[in-house]
Amino acid sequence: KQFEDFAFNSPAAKIAAGMMKSKYAVFYHEHVLNKEPGTEKETPWHQDQAYYPVDGFKVVSIWMPVDPVSKESAVKFVKGSHKWGKWFHPRKFASESNYPVENDNADGKTFYNVPVDDIESGKFELLSWACQPGDCVVFHGMTMHGAKGNRSTSLERRVLSTRWVGEGTTIAKRPWTVSPPILGGLGYGDKMVSDTFPLVWGSL
Repeated sequence: KQFEDFAFNSPAAKIAAGMMKSKYAVFYHEHVLNKEPGTEKETPWHQDQAYYPVDGFKVVSIWMPVDPVSKESAVKFVKGSHKWGKWFHPRKFASESNYPVENDNADGKTFYNVPVDDIESGKFELLSWACQPGDCVVFHGMTMHGAKGNRSTSLERRVLSTRWVGEGTTIAKRPWTVSPPILGGLGYGDKMVSDTFPLVWGSL
């Protein structure tokens, strides 16, 4: 009930629509991200939208911590990477290997390997911010990002990350099993709005 109240009655949908420059915001899905004290495992560099069965440029996440998060433990972004015009292979978080290609449903897209070495060597400018509970960071679905572990010995790093889509987004095929594996009763090419993906703010 609290989560439903957040999705439908908080400013989140209006914020998402404003950041997407969209006349409406549709709720796509959410993740609860928890790194307990002393977690060494890093979140590998990745691009969210390659995991999704979603095409279109108006796709954002709202990353909102419920614990204080140091800059060291916060999500880090490759500045301007959403404007590179490139798609990258989704990576498994546990092994950091690419998702296996299962079919030829690339729909004309070329998927590149994530340039981990270039990112780690400092070739690109990285952005990150320390956050307090209730702060939020909004980022594009094509933005390259990752995060360190949680070196705190006492504080959890719990984050609610909600995903939103706007005008021009459609259900799309991918050459791997998409995540989340939900099409909301829609067919390929259909506009991203349904009972599963509800319109929360604005009008179609």
